[in-house]
Formats: sequence, C-alpha cells, structure tokens
Amino acid sequence: MASRPRGARRRLAALADAVSVGPIHVVTALLVVAAVASGTLAVSVSDDETQVRPAGGATVAERLADADDAETEGAAARRQSVGGATESDGPTASVNATDTDADGLVDERERRLGTDPTDPDTDGDGIPDGAEVDDALYPDADPLEHDIYVEVDATGENQLSEAAVDLIERTFADAPVENPSGESGIDMHVFVDDGGLESNATVYSTDRPGPRDDMYDFREDHFDASGSAYYYVVLADDVAYDGQPRYVGAGRPGIVAMQTFDAPKLTASLFMHELGHAFGLDGRAEGVDSKTYSTEEYDSVMNYNGLYDQLDYSNGTDGLGRDEWQYVARERHQPGDDR
Repeated sequence: MASRPRGARRRLAALADAVSVGPIHVVTALLVVAAVASGTLAVSVSDDETQVRPAGGATVAERLADADDAETEGAAARRQSVGGATESDGPTASVNATDTDADGLVDERERRLGTDPTDPDTDGDGIPDGAEVDDALYPDADPLEHDIYVEVDATGENQLSEAAVDLIERTFADAPVENPSGESGIDMHVFVDDGGLESNATVYSTDRPGPRDDMYDFREDHFDASGSAYYYVVLADDVAYDGQPRYVGAGRPGIVAMQTFDAPKLTASLFMHELGHAFGLDGRAEGVDSKTYSTEEYDSVMNYNGLYDQLDYSNGTDGLGRDEWQYVARERHQPGDDR
C-alpha cells in the first residue's frame, strides 16, 4: 500500500469519454479525435466500454481470440533463427516427437532453440517454453529470457501514460538478473487494455459484498487474460486500502489497484511499489512499507523513504542485504491460479 506523495496531483486527463445516446456512442475527447485523425490511435466502442490503443495494436481480448490461429512475430523470428522452420517442424512431423518435459516443444526443436528439453520453463519466469514460443497471448516472449506480463484496465478518465510505461519497462530491462541467453534484465510487457470502465470513483482493496467496487470485482469482470501468467492492474480515481481513503494504491498477490499522477516518474514509482506487493513483497518483510530504514540502509522502492524518488527494487548491496530483484525473477508469486 502507499500514501499520496506530497504536492502530487492525480492525473485527470482523459484519453476518451464515451457517452451513450440511445444506440449512438459519441467520443468527446478532442485529443483522441486528433490522434485518431492522424492515425496514431485507434478507438473502438462497444455497449459497455471504450478502448483506445495505438493504431494497428491489439487488446488482450483480441490476442486471446487470435491465440489459436496466430503466431507472434517473436515466435516467427525464433523459427527463422533455428533454420527457417515451418509448420512441418511441429511435434507430429518431427523425426524425434518426444517432448520430455511436456512443455509443448519436442526435444529436437528445443535443442535448436537452445532451451532445456528436460525443463518446461528454461528461464524460470513462470511461462512454459512452448507458450513463450508459440502462444499469441505472450507477444515477443523469449524462452531464454525472463518475461513478465501485465494487463492494465482503467476506470473513468484514468490512464497510464506512455512515458510512465517506458520508465517501468526500462527499469526492468536494467534489472541485475542473469538469463539463460547470457543477457541480463527482465522483459516487462505492459498492455493497456480496457479504459473508461464505470465505477463509483473509489476502488476498494478488500473483497467485499455488495456493489462491485473492489479490485477483485474488476478483475473478475474485466480481466481478459485471467488464468494466464498476466498480473492485473486497475487504475482508479481513489483507492481505499482496507477502507482507509488516504492511500493511493494497494497491491495483493497478483493484483494491483492504484491512482496515477501528472508526473510519469511518480506514477511509475507507485506502479513498481504496488506491483512489488503483487509479486509477494509484502509488509511482513523487514523494511517494506515503512520508514524504518534510510535508502542507504534499504535501497528499494518498497521502502517508503524511496517511494516516489526511485523505481528499483533492492539488489542485496545495501545495509539490509536483501536481493529483491532475484526474488522477483526466481520466487515471485505467479498469478496463473488467481481468480
């Protein structure tokens, strides 16, 4: 959980505001209209929501619909890198059709890809090798490098800016984590999905009966990638942590509710903090969600003294000596069974 940064204002700029007039939907945000006219954004409107995304992009729901008959560019590139293999390279056509680790890739193919035919998840990121190579739900995944996927939905006029997403993805790319490929870093994939979701302005962090206004309700109603390796984030005007409205974010295993701010760094820092909770870095760990230690003693965005000033997790070189980056890479909570 996190409290509001001093002097920070919540982001209120709208990407789109869809209103219903009988069967007609009117998109009123001038910035979106201009962006659509220039071809940089695409807007789709259904009976219950508005979606704004880069032109030509796909929502998580669209990727799910295409997953059975589409192949990601990343998978295609990997096919080329192992000798231009085609569909005849599949398990039924392989000379050696044995799939020792049952990850969806036959052993012969794994040897060409460089993955371990005895380990269903060579890079240990929680996504089976076969899914990283062939499943359209995980675009640009690499079975030899750590990948983390996040679906972001938003209520009302909230949005996660491209600048904030860039800061988040660059922070993970610079993570001191080694991969089987020999490269370091974590590939963070943040997908902004549904926008303009209806709410009563406040999203609660605890599962409660009555109005569907807690973050678990939003996950149940709008999480397109439910049951997969995706984490879920919902953006809201206000977040009530256990009923206390002075907080601006809450993270539980696999799920986050948070506000956004005008400054991309503030938003990115809060995102990293609450996502840390979704990974399993909770207040029971020494120094987390407190100001007990200085940033020299505990150099982490999970430290309230570091929140809003930095984005990194600790790497084990500070006074406390806890390597949170390794925890995120190797031991974090996996959201596949979250409902």
